[in-house]
Amino acid sequence: MTLQICEVVDKDLDEITLIEEELYLHPWKKKDFEYEIHENPFAIYLKLLDADSNEIMGYFGFWIKFEQAEITKVSIKRKYQGYKLSKLLMADGEKRMMLAGCESVTLEVRISNIKAINLYQKFNYKIVATRKHYYDNGEDAYLMLKELNQNDNTSD
Repeated sequence: MTLQICEVVDKDLDEITLIEEELYLHPWKKKDFEYEIHENPFAIYLKLLDADSNEIMGYFGFWIKFEQAEITKVSIKRKYQGYKLSKLLMADGEKRMMLAGCESVTLEVRISNIKAINLYQKFNYKIVATRKHYYDNGEDAYLMLKELNQNDNTSD
C-alpha cells in the first residue's frame, strides 16, 4: 500500500461524502465540501489516498486565518481506524500550517470523543475552554489549542 496526501478535488467529493455519512450523526453534505474547496478562501482540505487502489482512506480540513489555523475535520474511514492514519494527516496539516506562518491552531471536539481528545493531546493540544451546548444534540465541546513550534516532534 502506497499512502499519499494531496488536496481534495471535485472528483473526490462523492467518496468523501460517503465517508462522512458513515462517521457522523450530522454529516456534512457534498455542497458543504464544495463551498469549502471552491469558495472559502481560508480552507484547505487534504485526502489520505491509497495510491495503489485510489481509495480515499481519510481526509483533513483546516482554515488558515492569518497567524491562526482552525481544524474543521479529521476523518478516517471506519475500516482504517486504529492504524494511526489520523496522525499522518495531523502531522502533514500542521507542517502546512507552519509553512503558512501560523503560530497556533484550534479545534472543537465533542467532550465524549475520548479517542479524538487523546489523539489531540498526543499532539500537544490543550483544553482551553468548554463550549456549552455546541452540537445539535446539546453536547458540549472542548476548545483545544496548540501553539505551533518549528521544533515540534509530535509526529513520531
